[in-house]
Amino acid sequence: MRLISILQTLALTTSFARGIATDFVDKAIKLMEESPLLDTHIDLPQIIRSLHRKPLDAIPLLNGSFPGHVDIPRMREGRLGGAFWTVWAPCYDVVGEDPGLDFNTPTSHVRDALEMLDIIQNMIARHPDDFQYARSSAEVWDAFNAGKIASLIGMEGTHVLGNSLGALRIFAQLGVRYLTLTHTCHSAFASSCGPGTPIDVVHEGDGLSELGKELIKELNRVGIMVDLAHTTVATMRQAIELSEAPVVWTHAGARALWDHPRNVPDEILRMIGDGPGQKDGVIQSIFFPTFLGPHPGVNVSHVANHIEHIAGIVGKSRVGIASDYDGMNLVPEGLEDASKYPNIVAELLSRGWTDDEVRGALGGNLMRIMDKVDEVSEKLKDRLPSSAIWEKRTDLPSLKWGGGGQHTYWPVDVKANVEKMYLRHDEL
Repeated sequence: MRLISILQTLALTTSFARGIATDFVDKAIKLMEESPLLDTHIDLPQIIRSLHRKPLDAIPLLNGSFPGHVDIPRMREGRLGGAFWTVWAPCYDVVGEDPGLDFNTPTSHVRDALEMLDIIQNMIARHPDDFQYARSSAEVWDAFNAGKIASLIGMEGTHVLGNSLGALRIFAQLGVRYLTLTHTCHSAFASSCGPGTPIDVVHEGDGLSELGKELIKELNRVGIMVDLAHTTVATMRQAIELSEAPVVWTHAGARALWDHPRNVPDEILRMIGDGPGQKDGVIQSIFFPTFLGPHPGVNVSHVANHIEHIAGIVGKSRVGIASDYDGMNLVPEGLEDASKYPNIVAELLSRGWTDDEVRGALGGNLMRIMDKVDEVSEKLKDRLPSSAIWEKRTDLPSLKWGGGGQHTYWPVDVKANVEKMYLRHDEL
Protein backbone atom coordinates (compact mmCIF):
# COMPACT_ATOMS: atom_id res chain seq x y z
CA MET A 1 0.00 0.00 0.00
CA ARG A 2 2.85 2.38 0.83
CA LEU A 3 4.50 1.73 -2.56
CA ILE A 4 1.22 2.40 -4.37
CA SER A 5 0.83 5.67 -2.46
CA ILE A 6 4.35 6.77 -3.41
CA LEU A 7 3.79 5.90 -7.07
CA GLN A 8 0.50 7.80 -7.09
CA THR A 9 2.18 10.85 -5.58
CA LEU A 10 4.97 10.73 -8.15
CA ALA A 11 2.43 10.50 -10.94
CA LEU A 12 0.55 13.51 -9.62
CA THR A 13 3.62 15.67 -9.06
CA THR A 14 4.80 15.10 -12.62
CA SER A 15 1.42 15.68 -14.27
CA PHE A 16 2.00 19.40 -14.71
CA ALA A 17 5.47 18.83 -16.12
CA ARG A 18 4.02 16.48 -18.75
CA GLY A 19 1.62 19.21 -19.85
CA ILE A 20 -1.60 17.42 -18.85
CA ALA A 21 -2.96 20.47 -17.04
CA THR A 22 -2.34 22.78 -19.98
CA ASP A 23 -5.23 21.11 -21.81
CA PHE A 24 -7.53 22.50 -19.12
CA VAL A 25 -6.29 26.10 -18.97
CA ASP A 26 -9.02 27.45 -21.26
CA LYS A 27 -11.70 25.79 -19.14
CA ALA A 28 -10.03 27.11 -15.97
CA ILE A 29 -10.10 30.68 -17.30
CA LYS A 30 -13.76 30.32 -18.24
CA LEU A 31 -14.64 29.19 -14.70
CA MET A 32 -12.58 32.00 -13.20
CA GLU A 33 -14.46 34.53 -15.29
CA GLU A 34 -17.73 33.16 -13.87
CA SER A 35 -16.73 32.70 -10.20
CA PRO A 36 -14.21 34.79 -8.23
CA LEU A 37 -10.90 33.31 -7.18
CA LEU A 38 -10.27 34.64 -3.67
CA ASP A 39 -6.63 34.52 -2.61
CA THR A 40 -6.56 34.82 1.17
CA HIS A 41 -2.95 35.95 1.56
CA ILE A 42 -1.06 38.49 -0.55
CA ASP A 43 1.72 40.58 1.04
CA LEU A 44 1.85 43.38 -1.55
CA PRO A 45 1.53 46.14 1.12
CA GLN A 46 4.84 45.10 2.69
CA ILE A 47 6.59 45.31 -0.69
CA ILE A 48 5.30 48.86 -1.10
CA ARG A 49 6.53 49.78 2.38
CA SER A 50 9.88 48.01 1.92
CA LEU A 51 10.82 49.76 -1.34
CA HIS A 52 9.76 53.35 -0.74
CA ARG A 53 10.61 56.08 1.77
CA LYS A 54 7.13 57.52 1.07
CA PRO A 55 5.07 54.37 0.49
CA LEU A 56 1.94 56.15 -0.74
CA ASP A 57 3.96 57.60 -3.64
CA ALA A 58 4.48 54.06 -4.97
CA ILE A 59 0.81 53.16 -5.21
CA PRO A 60 0.24 54.63 -8.71
CA LEU A 61 3.05 52.37 -9.98
CA LEU A 62 0.92 49.26 -9.40
CA ASN A 63 -0.68 49.83 -12.80
CA GLY A 64 2.60 48.89 -14.49
CA SER A 65 5.44 46.47 -13.89
CA PHE A 66 6.10 46.31 -10.14
CA PRO A 67 8.78 44.34 -8.23
CA GLY A 68 7.69 41.08 -6.66
CA HIS A 69 4.91 38.71 -7.64
CA VAL A 70 1.96 41.07 -7.89
CA ASP A 71 0.83 44.12 -9.84
CA ILE A 72 -2.45 45.04 -11.51
CA PRO A 73 -1.56 43.80 -15.02
CA ARG A 74 -0.48 40.40 -13.71
CA MET A 75 -3.53 40.08 -11.44
CA ARG A 76 -5.75 40.85 -14.41
CA GLU A 77 -3.93 38.32 -16.60
CA GLY A 78 -4.30 35.72 -13.84
CA ARG A 79 -8.06 36.45 -13.51
CA LEU A 80 -7.77 37.15 -9.80
CA GLY A 81 -11.27 37.82 -8.45
CA GLY A 82 -10.40 38.99 -4.97
CA ALA A 83 -7.52 39.31 -2.53
CA PHE A 84 -6.99 39.63 1.17
CA TRP A 85 -4.26 42.26 1.50
CA THR A 86 -2.26 41.67 4.68
CA VAL A 87 -1.76 44.07 7.55
CA TRP A 88 1.52 42.77 8.90
CA ALA A 89 4.74 43.86 10.56
CA PRO A 90 7.74 41.57 11.14
CA CYS A 91 8.21 39.85 14.46
CA TYR A 92 10.40 41.35 17.14
CA ASP A 93 13.66 39.65 16.22
CA VAL A 94 13.50 40.88 12.60
CA VAL A 95 13.18 44.56 13.49
CA GLY A 96 15.39 44.43 16.59
CA GLU A 97 12.66 45.22 19.09
CA ASP A 98 12.40 43.20 22.29
CA PRO A 99 9.03 43.25 24.09
CA GLY A 100 10.53 41.40 27.04
CA LEU A 101 9.41 38.11 28.53
CA ASP A 102 6.16 39.75 29.68
CA PHE A 103 5.50 41.42 26.25
CA ASN A 104 5.19 44.79 28.02
CA THR A 105 8.13 46.70 26.55
CA PRO A 106 6.63 49.02 23.92
CA THR A 107 7.34 48.33 20.25
CA SER A 108 6.35 50.07 17.00
CA HIS A 109 4.00 47.32 15.87
CA VAL A 110 0.66 49.06 16.42
CA ARG A 111 1.89 52.11 14.49
CA ASP A 112 3.25 49.92 11.71
CA ALA A 113 0.00 47.96 11.45
CA LEU A 114 -1.99 51.17 11.13
CA GLU A 115 0.35 52.42 8.41
CA MET A 116 0.00 49.12 6.54
CA LEU A 117 -3.77 49.42 6.71
CA ASP A 118 -3.45 52.97 5.41
CA ILE A 119 -1.47 51.65 2.42
CA ILE A 120 -4.26 49.16 1.66
CA GLN A 121 -6.97 51.80 1.91
CA ASN A 122 -5.03 54.03 -0.46
CA MET A 123 -4.35 51.18 -2.89
CA ILE A 124 -8.10 50.73 -3.23
CA ALA A 125 -8.85 54.45 -3.42
CA ARG A 126 -6.12 55.23 -6.00
CA HIS A 127 -7.15 52.42 -8.38
CA PRO A 128 -10.97 52.56 -8.46
CA ASP A 129 -11.14 50.96 -11.91
CA ASP A 130 -9.37 47.84 -10.63
CA PHE A 131 -9.98 47.53 -6.87
CA GLN A 132 -13.20 47.65 -4.87
CA TYR A 133 -13.36 47.32 -1.09
CA ALA A 134 -15.25 44.30 0.21
CA ARG A 135 -15.89 42.81 3.60
CA SER A 136 -18.77 40.37 3.06
CA SER A 137 -19.42 37.68 0.45
CA ALA A 138 -22.13 39.89 -1.05
CA GLU A 139 -19.61 42.71 -1.47
CA VAL A 140 -17.14 40.30 -3.07
CA TRP A 141 -19.77 39.44 -5.68
CA ASP A 142 -20.61 43.13 -6.14
CA ALA A 143 -16.97 43.88 -6.94
CA PHE A 144 -16.58 40.83 -9.17
CA ASN A 145 -19.72 41.61 -11.14
CA ALA A 146 -18.45 45.17 -11.61
CA GLY A 147 -15.23 43.84 -13.11
CA LYS A 148 -13.14 44.84 -10.08
CA ILE A 149 -10.77 42.87 -7.86
CA ALA A 150 -12.54 42.53 -4.51
CA SER A 151 -10.18 43.90 -1.87
CA LEU A 152 -10.43 42.56 1.66
CA ILE A 153 -8.18 43.05 4.67
CA GLY A 154 -6.46 40.39 6.74
CA MET A 155 -4.19 40.91 9.74
CA GLU A 156 -1.26 38.57 10.36
CA GLY A 157 -0.06 38.14 13.92
CA THR A 158 -1.42 39.33 17.25
CA HIS A 159 2.00 40.83 18.11
CA VAL A 160 0.72 43.94 16.26
CA LEU A 161 -2.13 44.50 18.75
CA GLY A 162 -0.08 45.91 21.62
CA ASN A 163 -1.57 43.27 23.97
CA SER A 164 -4.90 45.06 23.67
CA LEU A 165 -8.42 43.84 22.91
CA GLY A 166 -9.32 47.50 22.52
CA ALA A 167 -6.89 47.74 19.59
CA LEU A 168 -8.51 44.65 18.08
CA ARG A 169 -11.95 46.27 18.24
CA ILE A 170 -10.65 49.37 16.44
CA PHE A 171 -9.09 47.24 13.70
CA ALA A 172 -12.43 45.46 13.34
CA GLN A 173 -14.11 48.82 12.75
CA LEU A 174 -11.45 49.57 10.11
CA GLY A 175 -12.44 46.50 8.13
CA VAL A 176 -10.07 43.71 9.17
CA ARG A 177 -11.73 40.43 8.15
CA TYR A 178 -9.39 37.82 9.60
CA LEU A 179 -6.72 37.74 12.30
CA THR A 180 -3.87 35.23 12.23
CA LEU A 181 -3.32 34.40 15.89
CA THR A 182 0.48 34.45 15.54
CA HIS A 183 3.20 35.03 13.00
CA THR A 184 6.66 33.50 13.63
CA CYS A 185 6.78 34.75 17.23
CA HIS A 186 4.70 34.26 20.32
CA SER A 187 2.48 37.06 21.55
CA ALA A 188 0.65 37.85 24.76
CA PHE A 189 -2.30 36.04 23.20
CA ALA A 190 -1.04 32.82 21.64
CA SER A 191 1.83 30.45 20.90
CA SER A 192 3.51 30.33 17.50
CA CYS A 193 5.07 27.35 15.76
CA GLY A 194 8.02 29.66 15.02
CA PRO A 195 9.97 30.20 11.81
CA GLY A 196 10.45 26.49 11.22
CA THR A 197 12.76 25.78 14.12
CA PRO A 198 11.65 25.31 17.75
CA ILE A 199 11.18 28.38 19.94
CA ASP A 200 10.91 28.54 23.72
CA VAL A 201 7.49 27.89 25.24
CA VAL A 202 5.96 30.96 26.91
CA HIS A 203 2.34 29.96 27.58
CA GLU A 204 1.15 26.96 29.54
CA GLY A 205 0.74 23.98 27.24
CA ASP A 206 2.25 25.99 24.34
CA GLY A 207 -1.22 27.20 23.40
CA LEU A 208 -3.45 30.19 24.17
CA SER A 209 -2.96 32.48 27.14
CA GLU A 210 -6.00 33.45 29.22
CA LEU A 211 -6.12 36.70 27.26
CA GLY A 212 -5.95 34.66 24.06
CA LYS A 213 -9.03 32.75 25.10
CA GLU A 214 -10.84 36.06 25.53
CA LEU A 215 -9.52 37.09 22.13
CA ILE A 216 -11.29 34.15 20.46
CA LYS A 217 -14.58 35.27 22.01
CA GLU A 218 -14.02 38.85 20.81
CA LEU A 219 -13.18 37.71 17.29
CA ASN A 220 -16.46 35.78 17.20
CA ARG A 221 -18.34 38.77 18.53
CA VAL A 222 -16.98 41.33 16.06
CA GLY A 223 -17.08 38.99 13.06
CA ILE A 224 -13.36 38.56 12.41
CA MET A 225 -12.34 35.10 11.22
CA VAL A 226 -10.03 33.13 13.53
CA ASP A 227 -6.97 32.24 11.42
CA LEU A 228 -4.80 29.39 12.70
CA ALA A 229 -1.92 29.59 10.22
CA HIS A 230 1.48 29.90 11.97
CA THR A 231 0.17 28.58 15.30
CA THR A 232 1.18 25.59 17.39
CA VAL A 233 -0.93 22.46 17.36
CA ALA A 234 -2.03 23.26 20.92
CA THR A 235 -3.16 26.75 19.85
CA MET A 236 -5.04 25.26 16.90
CA ARG A 237 -6.80 22.72 19.07
CA GLN A 238 -7.79 25.18 21.79
CA ALA A 239 -9.02 27.78 19.32
CA ILE A 240 -11.14 25.23 17.46
CA GLU A 241 -12.69 24.07 20.71
CA LEU A 242 -13.34 27.61 21.99
CA SER A 243 -14.59 29.31 18.85
CA GLU A 244 -18.33 29.63 18.37
CA ALA A 245 -17.74 30.39 14.68
CA PRO A 246 -15.92 28.46 11.95
CA VAL A 247 -12.13 28.76 11.80
CA VAL A 248 -9.77 29.21 8.87
CA TRP A 249 -6.17 28.61 7.86
CA THR A 250 -5.48 31.43 5.42
CA HIS A 251 -2.21 29.96 4.10
CA ALA A 252 -1.06 26.50 5.09
CA GLY A 253 -0.25 23.04 3.79
CA ALA A 254 -0.71 19.43 4.88
CA ARG A 255 1.85 18.17 7.39
CA ALA A 256 1.31 14.57 6.31
CA LEU A 257 2.75 15.44 2.89
CA TRP A 258 5.56 17.68 4.10
CA ASP A 259 6.55 17.61 7.76
CA HIS A 260 6.89 21.30 8.52
CA PRO A 261 5.49 22.92 11.71
CA ARG A 262 3.66 25.52 9.58
CA ASN A 263 1.49 22.79 8.09
CA VAL A 264 -1.70 21.31 9.54
CA PRO A 265 -1.48 17.77 10.92
CA ASP A 266 -4.18 15.24 10.06
CA GLU A 267 -5.27 15.03 13.72
CA ILE A 268 -6.26 18.70 13.55
CA LEU A 269 -7.83 18.39 10.09
CA ARG A 270 -10.10 15.70 11.53
CA MET A 271 -11.52 18.30 13.93
CA ILE A 272 -12.92 20.23 10.95
CA GLY A 273 -16.30 19.20 9.57
CA ASP A 274 -19.97 19.06 10.44
CA GLY A 275 -19.96 15.89 12.54
CA PRO A 276 -20.25 15.54 16.33
CA GLY A 277 -17.52 17.49 18.08
CA GLN A 278 -16.26 19.05 14.84
CA LYS A 279 -16.06 22.71 13.84
CA ASP A 280 -16.73 24.05 10.37
CA GLY A 281 -13.86 25.74 8.61
CA VAL A 282 -11.74 26.09 5.51
CA ILE A 283 -8.05 25.43 4.79
CA GLN A 284 -6.54 27.63 2.09
CA SER A 285 -3.53 25.94 0.50
CA ILE A 286 -0.27 27.86 0.23
CA PHE A 287 2.12 28.14 -2.76
CA PHE A 288 5.34 28.65 -0.72
CA PRO A 289 7.65 25.75 -1.75
CA THR A 290 9.25 25.55 1.71
CA PHE A 291 5.96 24.18 3.03
CA LEU A 292 5.15 21.89 0.10
CA GLY A 293 8.04 19.53 -0.57
CA PRO A 294 11.71 19.19 -1.46
CA HIS A 295 12.93 22.19 -3.40
CA PRO A 296 14.04 23.06 -5.98
CA GLY A 297 11.50 21.09 -7.95
CA VAL A 298 8.22 22.09 -6.32
CA ASN A 299 5.57 22.78 -8.93
CA VAL A 300 1.83 23.24 -9.43
CA SER A 301 1.20 19.57 -8.83
CA HIS A 302 2.66 19.77 -5.33
CA VAL A 303 0.18 22.53 -4.47
CA ALA A 304 -2.66 20.40 -5.83
CA ASN A 305 -1.41 17.40 -3.84
CA HIS A 306 -1.77 19.38 -0.63
CA ILE A 307 -5.25 20.59 -1.62
CA GLU A 308 -6.33 17.05 -2.41
CA HIS A 309 -4.88 15.56 0.77
CA ILE A 310 -6.66 18.15 2.88
CA ALA A 311 -9.88 17.67 0.89
CA GLY A 312 -9.59 13.92 1.46
CA ILE A 313 -10.07 14.57 5.19
CA VAL A 314 -12.25 17.69 5.44
CA GLY A 315 -14.03 17.42 2.07
CA LYS A 316 -13.74 19.46 -1.12
CA SER A 317 -16.16 22.01 0.32
CA ARG A 318 -13.55 23.12 2.87
CA VAL A 319 -10.49 23.91 0.76
CA GLY A 320 -9.26 26.98 -1.09
CA ILE A 321 -6.27 28.85 -2.51
CA ALA A 322 -3.75 31.12 -0.77
CA SER A 323 -0.63 32.10 -2.64
CA ASP A 324 1.48 34.00 -0.08
CA TYR A 325 2.68 36.05 -3.06
CA ASP A 326 5.10 38.84 -2.11
CA GLY A 327 5.73 37.05 1.17
CA MET A 328 8.01 34.25 -0.06
CA ASN A 329 11.47 34.02 -1.55
CA LEU A 330 10.73 30.89 -3.60
CA VAL A 331 7.92 30.09 -6.04
CA PRO A 332 6.61 26.82 -7.49
CA GLU A 333 7.14 26.05 -11.15
CA GLY A 334 4.00 27.16 -12.98
CA LEU A 335 2.94 29.58 -10.22
CA GLU A 336 5.72 32.12 -10.53
CA ASP A 337 3.51 35.19 -10.07
CA ALA A 338 -0.08 36.45 -10.05
CA SER A 339 -0.50 35.88 -13.78
CA LYS A 340 -0.32 32.10 -13.26
CA TYR A 341 -3.43 31.39 -11.15
CA PRO A 342 -5.19 29.53 -14.00
CA ASN A 343 -2.51 26.83 -13.82
CA ILE A 344 -3.56 25.59 -10.37
CA VAL A 345 -7.23 25.63 -11.40
CA ALA A 346 -6.35 23.70 -14.56
CA GLU A 347 -4.42 21.17 -12.48
CA LEU A 348 -7.47 20.46 -10.32
CA LEU A 349 -9.64 20.09 -13.41
CA SER A 350 -7.12 17.66 -14.88
CA ARG A 351 -7.55 15.52 -11.77
CA GLY A 352 -11.28 15.19 -12.26
CA TRP A 353 -12.62 17.97 -10.05
CA THR A 354 -16.08 19.00 -11.17
CA ASP A 355 -16.96 22.56 -12.12
CA ASP A 356 -18.87 23.02 -8.85
CA GLU A 357 -16.00 21.63 -6.78
CA VAL A 358 -13.61 24.01 -8.50
CA ARG A 359 -15.94 26.97 -7.96
CA GLY A 360 -15.92 26.10 -4.27
CA ALA A 361 -12.12 25.96 -4.14
CA LEU A 362 -11.87 29.25 -6.03
CA GLY A 363 -13.79 31.15 -3.38
CA GLY A 364 -17.23 29.67 -2.80
CA ASN A 365 -16.09 27.60 0.18
CA LEU A 366 -14.44 30.58 1.83
CA MET A 367 -17.45 32.83 1.27
CA ARG A 368 -19.68 30.23 2.88
CA ILE A 369 -17.44 30.36 5.96
CA MET A 370 -17.44 34.16 5.90
CA ASP A 371 -21.24 34.11 5.91
CA LYS A 372 -21.29 31.73 8.88
CA VAL A 373 -18.85 33.91 10.82
CA ASP A 374 -21.14 36.88 10.12
CA GLU A 375 -24.15 34.91 11.32
CA VAL A 376 -22.41 34.15 14.61
CA SER A 377 -21.44 37.80 15.01
CA GLU A 378 -25.05 38.84 14.45
CA LYS A 379 -26.21 36.42 17.15
CA LEU A 380 -23.63 37.84 19.57
CA LYS A 381 -24.35 41.51 18.84
CA ASP A 382 -25.82 42.10 22.29
CA ARG A 383 -22.83 40.57 24.09
CA LEU A 384 -20.76 43.21 25.85
CA PRO A 385 -17.13 43.67 24.77
CA SER A 386 -14.63 41.76 26.85
CA SER A 387 -13.02 43.86 29.58
CA ALA A 388 -10.05 41.50 29.86
CA ILE A 389 -6.53 42.94 29.85
CA TRP A 390 -3.12 41.31 29.64
CA GLU A 391 -2.52 40.06 33.17
CA LYS A 392 1.11 41.22 33.20
CA ARG A 393 0.36 44.84 32.31
CA THR A 394 1.42 47.31 35.01
CA ASP A 395 0.01 50.53 33.54
CA LEU A 396 -3.57 50.07 34.77
CA PRO A 397 -5.07 51.76 36.65
CA SER A 398 -3.28 54.80 35.18
CA LEU A 399 -2.03 56.27 38.44
CA LYS A 400 0.29 58.79 36.78
CA TRP A 401 -2.09 60.22 34.21
CA GLY A 402 -3.10 63.17 36.37
CA GLY A 403 0.02 65.05 35.38
CA GLY A 404 3.20 65.55 37.39
CA GLY A 405 3.78 64.95 41.07
CA GLN A 406 0.88 67.19 42.05
CA HIS A 407 -1.63 65.36 39.78
CA THR A 408 -2.72 68.75 38.51
CA TYR A 409 -5.19 67.52 35.91
CA TRP A 410 -7.40 65.50 38.24
CA PRO A 411 -10.47 66.73 40.11
CA VAL A 412 -9.89 66.89 43.87
CA ASP A 413 -11.87 63.77 44.69
CA VAL A 414 -10.12 61.77 41.95
CA LYS A 415 -6.73 62.87 43.29
CA ALA A 416 -7.77 61.78 46.79
CA ASN A 417 -8.81 58.37 45.57
CA VAL A 418 -5.58 57.88 43.64
CA GLU A 419 -3.53 58.82 46.69
CA LYS A 420 -5.41 56.21 48.72
CA MET A 421 -4.53 53.66 46.05
CA TYR A 422 -0.86 54.63 46.34
CA LEU A 423 -1.13 54.14 50.10
CA ARG A 424 -2.51 50.64 49.67
CA HIS A 425 0.36 49.78 47.34
CA ASP A 426 2.87 51.10 49.93
CA GLU A 427 1.28 48.98 52.62
CA LEU A 428 1.69 45.91 50.43
